Amino acid sequence: MRGYCLGMTSVTRPTFGATSAPSGRPPRETFLEQMLTGTKRGFVPIRRTFLQKPRGTEGSRGAQLAQLTANPSALDAYLLLHALASSSEPYQANYPVATWVQLLRLDEAASETAAKSRWSKVITKLTDLGLIGRARTGNHMQYLLLDESGNQSPYVRPQTVAHGNYFKLPYTYWADGYDRTLTHPEKLMLLIGLDQKDDFSLPFNQAHAWYGVSENTARRGLRGLEEHGLIASSSTHEPSPKSPNGWAEIIRYTMTGPFSQNAIAKTVKSRGKTLFASQGEAAR
Repeated sequence: MRGYCLGMTSVTRPTFGATSAPSGRPPRETFLEQMLTGTKRGFVPIRRTFLQKPRGTEGSRGAQLAQLTANPSALDAYLLLHALASSSEPYQANYPVATWVQLLRLDEAASETAAKSRWSKVITKLTDLGLIGRARTGNHMQYLLLDESGNQSPYVRPQTVAHGNYFKLPYTYWADGYDRTLTHPEKLMLLIGLDQKDDFSLPFNQAHAWYGVSENTARRGLRGLEEHGLIASSSTHEPSPKSPNGWAEIIRYTMTGPFSQNAIAKTVKSRGKTLFASQGEAAR
């Protein structure tokens, strides 16, 4: 404050100026809540073409998901980019690198320079796969969502059958921290499971032919989801002339918990308004 004299009276007037920003960045969960609730919906629609090529394809039907089986960070980045960019035209996301680094936890046990380098490699992978386009705008890089098939065509939000079949990944995936707690094989099989109807069958030895995922990855992923209470399994035996004892075990799966069809339907109806309520209270 500064003062001056007017006759015998001392007058004090305020000094206006910007205050200093708090030290450190806000919690990661705060950004997730702001960004995802800002889309005004509770799920991200992902076309089946991301998981699987059409029937009749020669060799494995594995699509772009299969190209990310060895790149956990790239899959995490794609799912979040998709959620943020696909909600409205022009289907793009524009945030500083530091925000992406924090959201994807690329800065854990890494210097700022190393974390940014990791992000650069991740986005280059997605660009090479034809899932993302990028262009610089001012000091920031702008990321444009492309078609899930990787054919480089512009993204169109699926709203009719003509736009292609799609499954719904609920924002519960981020709000409840499954993006942090699930292993990479579990995430791969979660996406595949969300595209199925209840009581589906996925033999481990068919995982590569159908989705480009190894038998071991499918086994670990499905069993891990079951341990988390996110999928339920049941088994029966059916006659099989190819089996030495004449019987083949058939295991069937149904998504459960927050990823069941009923739970996802409620999330869609609520437009995700209450998903982050508990997190918000914890952060405050």
